[in-house]
Amino acid sequence: MASSKPIELPFTRDSVIRVLTYGANPEASPYSHKQIAEWCDRFWCQYLDIDAEPAIEELLPVLTDVETQWDLYLANTYSIEELRSKTFDSETMPVQWFRDWLKEVEK
Repeated sequence: MASSKPIELPFTRDSVIRVLTYGANPEASPYSHKQIAEWCDRFWCQYLDIDAEPAIEELLPVLTDVETQWDLYLANTYSIEELRSKTFDSETMPVQWFRDWLKEVEK
């Protein structure tokens, strides 16, 4: 599956809240759930080999969960053939998941 056009936001807590809010409101979002999952993965990967400051460290489990749930959602929804051939740019995960992730980040 090819990557989508990347979200050009800095890797900050405010940006996490912003993209999760977009995910919770896909009809008003400039980004797809696929783009959001890819952005979360890129953010998380920035801290694979280095220690993050505590404010960022707290976000990493949520970022990982978004990307992992995206992959699981697709794997549980589509056949292998579909996974190989579709782009999934218009696919959406349940918006409640994004609301739950927002609550976790905002507490």
